[in-house]
Amino acid sequence: MIRLQSVSRIFPKTNTGLGVTNLDFKEGEWVTLLGPSGCGKSTLLRLIAGLEQVSEGAVERPHPKEHIGFVFQDSALLPWLTVLENVTLPLVLKGVPRKEAIGLAERELERLRIQSYAKSKSHELSGGIRMRVSLARALVKAPKLILLDEPFAALDEPIRIELGLELRELFQALRPTIVMVTHSITEALWLSDRVVVFQGQPGRVVLDEALDLGAVRTLSQRGDPRFLEMVERCFSLLKGGMR
Repeated sequence: MIRLQSVSRIFPKTNTGLGVTNLDFKEGEWVTLLGPSGCGKSTLLRLIAGLEQVSEGAVERPHPKEHIGFVFQDSALLPWLTVLENVTLPLVLKGVPRKEAIGLAERELERLRIQSYAKSKSHELSGGIRMRVSLARALVKAPKLILLDEPFAALDEPIRIELGLELRELFQALRPTIVMVTHSITEALWLSDRVVVFQGQPGRVVLDEALDLGAVRTLSQRGDPRFLEMVERCFSLLKGGMR
C-alpha cells in the first residue's frame, strides 16, 4: 500500500531526522515504529501524510491525502467547538452536506461509545475521552490509512490499555492500514502485527519483524515468555542505540 524508497529527511542544524530508509507497509496491517527521540519516527509519519517533503528518495502511496486519518499525541480539538462539531469538521471541510456529515459523525461517536458527550466542549472532557474524540474525527472520513503519533502517551496506564484494546477491535472490524509511533515497547508489541525498530540520529532501521499474537489481544499475552523475550530483544536494541 505504501512504499518508502531510499527516503530520508534530515534536519542539518541538529543532524536529527530520518536516515535513508526503505520500508513497505502492506494494506490492512498494523505496524508500530519504536526508537529514541530524534530518530525520525514522527517525521516518517509526516512524510507519509505529505505534511513534510523528503530530503531524498520517494514515498509511494496509492490513496490521496483525504483517505488518511492522523491522530496526534495532543488530541488537537478546537476548544470553541462541541465534540460533535469537532468530529463533523473534516467532512464539512470536504463539502459533505451538513445533515449527512452529522449522521456520519454521530455514527463514530456511537462506535466509540462517547455519544453522550456530543454537546460537550474539550475542556469538559477527560484525557481518555478527548483521545476517543480525536479517533472519531480520524475515523469519520473512513480512512484507508491511519497514522497514530503516540496517541496514548499522556494517558494513565489503565485507560491506555483500555483504549489500545478498543482500537485493536476497531482495527479488526474496519481493516485500515495503521502506522503507529510509540515509546512503549510493550504497547508496540502487544497491539501490532509488525514492529520496526530504529536506532541513531538520524534514524536507521535495525529490526523489522512480524508478530504472531493472533487477531484478538488479551492482557495475559503480555506475560507470555515469548512476548517477554521479544520485549527484551527490543529493549536491548534501543538501549544499544542510545547516545
